[in-house]
Amino acid sequence: MLRPTFKNILLFFFVKYFVFYILLMFKNKDYSLIQLNNLRNYQDVFYYLLIFLFLPVVTCLLFSAPIYLILKIRRAIYLVILITVIFIVEYVLYTYLASQTDLMNGVYNEAISVLVLWLFFFKHIKSIFRKSLIDKT
Repeated sequence: MLRPTFKNILLFFFVKYFVFYILLMFKNKDYSLIQLNNLRNYQDVFYYLLIFLFLPVVTCLLFSAPIYLILKIRRAIYLVILITVIFIVEYVLYTYLASQTDLMNGVYNEAISVLVLWLFFFKHIKSIFRKSLIDKT
């Protein structure tokens, strides 16, 4: 249960993609993520890092600030709507950049996004919903 800081949001993205890549590894039966013994030189390491870090870095650059600002919102309905919009845009971006042939990978990515966001910021999101309920009464 973390506070929504930029550092924690960056951590959220990297944990999310780590879990996502592990899921894809088992789904596709492709274990190249953990086969580090095939890295022979600097170019291999660079290529490995480029392949596995491209999406997490792009999503961090594009979505860290919006998610940080969205988590600062105090009305639950706006939080839900804006997080949903961010996840839809991220789904479109992911499927366009990485998975045009298997759209279910984008669904898995977003399901993991929701789960990890909930796990990371549960207390904060819960407090927003609690305050919204109190303000309505």
